[in-house]
Amino acid sequence: MKKIIVLLILLSFENLFSQDLKCLNYEFYNSDSDVIEIRKLTDSISGITKLELKTDSLKLYVEKKSILKFPKWSSYNRKGIDSGFKVILRNNSSNDLSLLNMDGRIIIRRQVYYKNKWRNLKSYKKTTRMICGNSYFTKRIIKSRDYLTFVAPCVKGNIKAKFRFIIGSNSKNENIGIYSNEFEGFINENLIEI
Repeated sequence: MKKIIVLLILLSFENLFSQDLKCLNYEFYNSDSDVIEIRKLTDSISGITKLELKTDSLKLYVEKKSILKFPKWSSYNRKGIDSGFKVILRNNSSNDLSLLNMDGRIIIRRQVYYKNKWRNLKSYKKTTRMICGNSYFTKRIIKSRDYLTFVAPCVKGNIKAKFRFIIGSNSKNENIGIYSNEFEGFINENLIEI
C-alpha cells in the first residue's frame, strides 16, 4: 500500500514537472500570436488523414502528443520555449477556400472550457496593437485537399482544463466557426475572458 502511495505521489510530481518543462509562462501569453504556421512536413497528416476528417470539410485538428520545434524567428524562442504541439488545418473539400487573416497570419484562437462554457483566452498583458485596416485586405487561400501546419505552446497554469482551437469566428456567436478536437492542459485564470 505504501509503495502505491509513493508511486502516486511521484507521478503527481512528474506531471507538475513535465508541465513546467517546456510550457510558456502565462505572463508571456499573447492571444494574437498563439499559434505559428510552419512549413509543411511530410508526416504532418499521416495519422489523421482518413480517420478524423470528414469528406468535403475544413478541419482543424490538434495532435497534442506530436511535438514540433518553433521556427528560429519565433518570439517563443526568446522566452525559452523551443517546441510546442502540432495543429493542422486541412481542406478536405473539392474547392479552394479563402480564410480570414491578419498580416498574413490565419486567425486561430484558443478556447478553454471554464465554468460550463467555452471561453476565449486573452493576453495576460494588455498591449496596444496598431491596426490600419490594410492587414485585412488579402485572403489566405488553402487549396483543395491541402493542409497547413502550425505549432502552439503549452501554457503554464494551476487549473487543469479542456481546450480547443477555433477558426473563422470571434466566438461571440457560438454557431459560427470551425472547432478543433478537444485536448487537456493547464491554464491560469488570468488568461480567461469572462
